[in-house]
Amino acid sequence: MRYHYPWFYAYPYEIRRPPAPAVQTDTFIRSAREAAGLIADAQLVLGRIAGSRELSRRILTAAEQSDKQTVKRLIKQMGVRHEVDAVFNPDGIYISLIGTQSRMILALRWSEDRNHFASISL
Repeated sequence: MRYHYPWFYAYPYEIRRPPAPAVQTDTFIRSAREAAGLIADAQLVLGRIAGSRELSRRILTAAEQSDKQTVKRLIKQMGVRHEVDAVFNPDGIYISLIGTQSRMILALRWSEDRNHFASISL
């Protein structure tokens, strides 16, 4: 059975949409300003991890024991001003720096297996 569709516009009237609201940049600007602070925290975390074998060992040891609270505490003790969350597996870690308007995620690998790093789920 074949159906024949008309070649003309099937609706007899134009679909009217309400006008879009005026662009408000205030929230976007606040988010960008807060993200600048998250970048400062990210630089602090990366500098401390890269500069201290002892701190890196403590984070890895806590992660191996699935002690998420200790990992978060060690990161927070670095002087991070924003909320911290961490998700890890045997291949690497995601460190989330969380503000009210934005979030920054640092993805660091601690395993040489490159095939599984992307599979860390948040």
